[in-house]
Amino acid sequence: MTKLAALSSEAIKESVHAKLEAYKNLNILEQFAMFIGKAQILEFGLKGLLTRMYGVPSENMKKWTLGKTKNELRDRGLRPDFITFLESVVNYRNDMAHEFLLNNAITQSMANFSERKLYGDLFRAIYELEKIIILYDWCEENNGWQ
Repeated sequence: MTKLAALSSEAIKESVHAKLEAYKNLNILEQFAMFIGKAQILEFGLKGLLTRMYGVPSENMKKWTLGKTKNELRDRGLRPDFITFLESVVNYRNDMAHEFLLNNAITQSMANFSERKLYGDLFRAIYELEKIIILYDWCEENNGWQ
């Protein structure tokens, strides 16, 4: 039996903080765009995983959302800890996609309200997304999907 490389919570935290540097000089809308783009790339990667591991034809998944993709992976028995983290990312992605821009527009249209709360929500979403990307990459590199 091959021994898998360990991935500690400290290693994940350090990797996430390093990835957050890429967001540092971006304004809030640029950070939002980067989050949505990376979430889309993650979705494509997970659909590829469904094809490779479970033989799901890519044509069948064209209109699947990240949530539907997550449910299919869960139902096919992908490691439950990954699915738990992915559920959090799906929730953040849905909130960001459906509410963030509207809330940002409302905040900007009213007096001088701070973007602080919006930024806090976006930061948490980015943090969780970067964490799941690290876990995804680790599972890919170490064949750790089961």
